Amino acid sequence: MKHTGLFIVVLLLAIGSLFVGLQMGKSQLNQVQTNPPTAHNSDEDAEQNNSASVAKVIDSSSIDLVTELKQEIEHLKQQLDEKNTLIDSMNASLGLLEQQVELAYNEIDEAGQATSPFHQEPDAITAEQASVWVPAAYADIVSSQQGEMVSLFKRHHQAEIDPNWASEREQALLDSFALSEYADMVNISAVNCKTTTCEIRGIELKPNGWMLASQQLQGSELGNNVSSWSYLASANDGETLIYMLSEAKEAGSEGEQSQ
Repeated sequence: MKHTGLFIVVLLLAIGSLFVGLQMGKSQLNQVQTNPPTAHNSDEDAEQNNSASVAKVIDSSSIDLVTELKQEIEHLKQQLDEKNTLIDSMNASLGLLEQQVELAYNEIDEAGQATSPFHQEPDAITAEQASVWVPAAYADIVSSQQGEMVSLFKRHHQAEIDPNWASEREQALLDSFALSEYADMVNISAVNCKTTTCEIRGIELKPNGWMLASQQLQGSELGNNVSSWSYLASANDGETLIYMLSEAKEAGSEGEQSQ
């Protein structure tokens, strides 16, 4: 009997232990079933965090690349500006060099012409040579000139005379001065015409007399000349000498114009 009670107590303890074990196992099973979803969610969050980190890295790399490209473009622009400036400077220097070369060539040409035996000097005449044709005082006036005027002077005195034209022209010039309102301001002592040229010599009696008389002459038909040279000069005796040399248009041309 005593052994039977002890057996029952042991059996009850075993059953209680079994029950407790079953309860603990059930509790652990429930915990295992609830933990996997939590672990799965943690993996997704980790993946999302990784994706975000990668995206941030990519964005940061893109920004850095764009910045580097902009800097490179600015550097290239600066180099291009520097090259353009250099080209402009070289062009300016080249233009200046061309001008200097042209000036140098001109100077060489001028020097060559000046020293060349074929270079023609302006026509000139001495007072002694001119005095063969005009009085000494007027020869001094002519000898002080050179070039075209002296050439015309020589041509006038070496030319043959057209009697009809010369006489008519001389008389027309003398009448023009005599009838001029400035007749008392000048004294025309000689009028010498040839074929197309005329020489006038005289003395100015009043200041500005020759200027007024010659201006009036130039405004008339007698002043229709190809060229005309007029001078005033002081003589040794204090008088003011008048000298004029002119070349009229050809008689034929004048006739055609008058028609």
